[in-house]
Amino acid sequence: MAQAKISVIMPSYNAAPFLVETLDSILSQGYPDLEIIVVDDGSTDNTDDVLAPYLERIVLVKQPNWGGPSRPRNVGLSHATGDLVAFFDSDDVMLPQKLIKSAAVFETYPDVDFVFTNFQGVDESGLTIRPDYLIDYTSFRADLEFRGEEKIGVMSGANTFTNLIAANFIGTSSVICRRRIFETTGNLDEGMLNSDDVDMWSRIAHAGFTFAFLPIVLHSYRMRAGGVTGRNEKRYPSVIHGIEKRINLATTQSDKQALKKKKNNLMLGYGMALHQVGKKTEARQAFSTALGERKTWAGIKGWLRALLGI
Repeated sequence: MAQAKISVIMPSYNAAPFLVETLDSILSQGYPDLEIIVVDDGSTDNTDDVLAPYLERIVLVKQPNWGGPSRPRNVGLSHATGDLVAFFDSDDVMLPQKLIKSAAVFETYPDVDFVFTNFQGVDESGLTIRPDYLIDYTSFRADLEFRGEEKIGVMSGANTFTNLIAANFIGTSSVICRRRIFETTGNLDEGMLNSDDVDMWSRIAHAGFTFAFLPIVLHSYRMRAGGVTGRNEKRYPSVIHGIEKRINLATTQSDKQALKKKKNNLMLGYGMALHQVGKKTEARQAFSTALGERKTWAGIKGWLRALLGI
């Protein structure tokens, strides 16, 4: 039986120092039917020079800088021709057999729509600093139905949706999914400059697709200082917007309450972050919103501090 074609979608912005290692790790996978789509999001470094030797082996799409990964990923999806889609960040590294092992899950279990794996964290130089990234992500494992010798954990969309409320245990570069699922869910939300990934996973889960966890470390996640996942005041609006979207999707009262509590905590964090950078008026508004939904001492104290400028 022929293996399904995989389209690897890789957004890139000023990632020239890492592109050779990343692309070589993908090309060396030995997967027989592979399409690599690099979406250059308006890079201003020497990305063109670095990519020049790879142009016969990749699909290169260029666009003006969007400022986040959502539009580049959607552009990549629009060019994808594979039955399976893999998302991969331009500074991460695929470990041997990542694509082969992930694709095998779909071949063995036709009911599976979405596969994610374990991974390791490395620093900018490639030194492993977190060998088992998901070791502390334990809550979702209780809902896994383990299959086969490799202990592949299968989970329903409903259970995945609920577990994603507690934490995002799905690393973007670990994901391979069936391309057809986006016909049901739509693409990533381009209004979100961050957290578009967990928003997408939650919408896929809400649509009832089946997830599978391959508990093997199959890529290196580059933990870069000052990366886009840094939590500052500019990050909060998209995260909060994503929680609001999930509140509207939630079908159980327990999920709705958990999400509302999470939104309240994020709004308090947003107020604190705004206060720290001197945006007192915006901080008071954030604390007021949090207090309007749930009265807490932290909210009252934050609002007073922002009011008094202390």
